[in-house]
Amino acid sequence: MDVLNDIKTRTFGVEIEMCNLDRQKVDLPEGYSWSKDEEIVNTDGSSNKRFGGEVNTPPLTLCQKDLHGLRSVYKSMVAAGGKLKWCIYTHVHIYAGDLTVEQLKKVFLFFYVCYPYIKRYATISESDELVFNLMPVPTEKFYYGLLQAETFDQIRELFTNQSKKGYIRHAVNISAYFKTKTIEFRTYHATDDFYLALNCILSTYRIFYYAVNHELEDYQSLSTYEEFLAATKLKYAMPQAMIPLIYQGNPYSAIETFQTKSLPYNSRQASALNDAITKNEHKELCIVNGFMYYYELFFMDKVQLSIYCQDPYCLLLHEIANGNVCMTYRDKLGWLEDYNEPTPQRQLALALYAEKLQKFFMSESERNNAIFQALKMKAKDSIERTEKASEKLLRLLTTCEFHVGTLQDAIADKKVIFFNYGKDKTQKRTFKLISENSDLELPFDLARNEYYNLVESLPEDTYFYYISNSPYLSNMHKLAIFNQAGGERWSAGRFLYCNKECSTNSASTSYKYSHIEVNEIVPPDDLVIDDPAKLKTIRVSSDVLYALQRKYIRKVDTVSHCTYAFVVMYDKYTLGGFGFTLPQHKGYDLFQLTDFCTNNAVPRLAKLILWCIQTKGVQMELSRRMHKLCERVISCAYTHKPVSAKYRGVYEKVPEHCTSSYLAYEGRLGIYGSNQEVINRYLKALKDGNIKINKK
Repeated sequence: MDVLNDIKTRTFGVEIEMCNLDRQKVDLPEGYSWSKDEEIVNTDGSSNKRFGGEVNTPPLTLCQKDLHGLRSVYKSMVAAGGKLKWCIYTHVHIYAGDLTVEQLKKVFLFFYVCYPYIKRYATISESDELVFNLMPVPTEKFYYGLLQAETFDQIRELFTNQSKKGYIRHAVNISAYFKTKTIEFRTYHATDDFYLALNCILSTYRIFYYAVNHELEDYQSLSTYEEFLAATKLKYAMPQAMIPLIYQGNPYSAIETFQTKSLPYNSRQASALNDAITKNEHKELCIVNGFMYYYELFFMDKVQLSIYCQDPYCLLLHEIANGNVCMTYRDKLGWLEDYNEPTPQRQLALALYAEKLQKFFMSESERNNAIFQALKMKAKDSIERTEKASEKLLRLLTTCEFHVGTLQDAIADKKVIFFNYGKDKTQKRTFKLISENSDLELPFDLARNEYYNLVESLPEDTYFYYISNSPYLSNMHKLAIFNQAGGERWSAGRFLYCNKECSTNSASTSYKYSHIEVNEIVPPDDLVIDDPAKLKTIRVSSDVLYALQRKYIRKVDTVSHCTYAFVVMYDKYTLGGFGFTLPQHKGYDLFQLTDFCTNNAVPRLAKLILWCIQTKGVQMELSRRMHKLCERVISCAYTHKPVSAKYRGVYEKVPEHCTSSYLAYEGRLGIYGSNQEVINRYLKALKDGNIKINKK
């Protein structure tokens, strides 16, 4: 078919994302559906299957009937309460199943060469580019890889990665061809205006047709934005980027950029906040959602303090301190009743002491039981020290102005506010443990905070302070920038914001990414590995392994930090590494987040790394750090093939956890008792594969 003349028959589809809307009130025409994979974080920070979501259209054409149906969906979604925010988008798919290999390549090559112009036209933001699963910047790896690709399979292999989707998805995503026979244009921001959405669709057609009907030399000849617009005939108004809501977090994190985790207390951050409060001569401060009262304790003797509580555990401590809740310990904490007294001082101290014990109830192990018994023997002294140490907290909870209320309640009542976003999972578990031993009857039920248009709607005389990992909250002013503790991982830094422009005298330093140098020596291709005394598996910091991953893992565009990291050495050579984090599947002790080798030309090196993982030494190290016996691990192989060549014969495939994007494999720890057994297994693999060993 002549691609120049089929605009009326070439189909398109749209992914329409909106927050807040009630799905039950949206009327969808036949063929339209809610995405089963996407859950939108709404403007109050909630995420569920009823409010907010993504509508997928069926294949449509540019005819009056289809466009009328599409317009009705936009109208219905807005009527159901639909709202827009910074990290939802309008994704347009265009049918590409009839393209040749060369035509499919052309679409991406045009995107790569003209990316600066496409970015300007579609208003792609720097924040969009940082997150690997939004609109990552196209790199030379894909440009040169695509130039050399001659088949669809080679293109597929080039774009395959370890994301849950299975492919890297750029702003112009040709990987969609391998799942839906379409090209996905992820370039456009969200809109609730049908006519702006139509502009996105028409722009997609123009980019598509220009790309497939021109050559690389034509793209490269476009030297200005004006020439780009003239050549493509792009002339439409585009949806604009939006300022992030305050719960945006670290943009380098695929998870936290959509919704940040709660940030722990930091004395330098508190000092910077104190500098701003002093410079602006605030006599009062309202702290909302402070967590464990660390910030409140810092400021209690500096300003007139008020607290708006949003955490059940913090409320419970307040009620205990004021004698409104009585604690009676039973069941697994029943032995604490021997130390219980009816005074608020002792009741508060016991609650704080019990909070330190909750981690030992999370899993049953001989080690936890032994520690628990040792703590019981020293409980009296520990409780008395806790009682003395909590005197200041008791004074805070019994003298300060205290409210149970939302951020909106505080804004309506106070003029100077410091807000801490998020909830601490540890405190949630602690509340459950302590409340089970109390006579607290009323449930802690609080309306959610609303963040939509929050900063813009603050009263004129309100000062709103906030600490965030996001550098993109451009509707507020940065007062201080902090380095992350311990050199930090891939991050943009941490910032103290205020809705009003003011300065601080803080000594906090500007963030500068600390590059990690790894002095590894890569093994030669003919390295002979046969001496168990030279084989070493070494525990390393997460940052060291992360640097190795970024250097040697070629198939993945973004790598993650591990909680437990190891490097495999042979004599002076670094063979590779592996790492684990907490399991994502029930029934497993750990999730094997990564395993890789530094030089794949050494035969069977990838499998050697796996056999090193299965040694008793690694099992003992992981068991000590996890405080339990670790036996089963699960890992994911991101491939579209039926089996993983690397894991086959070493790990066992777990069909029930496999998806269309990855295969799940279970590994057993502690199989090999020594390095000698690992070397024997490795040499046998070489022999079975008829690979000769050149003894030196």
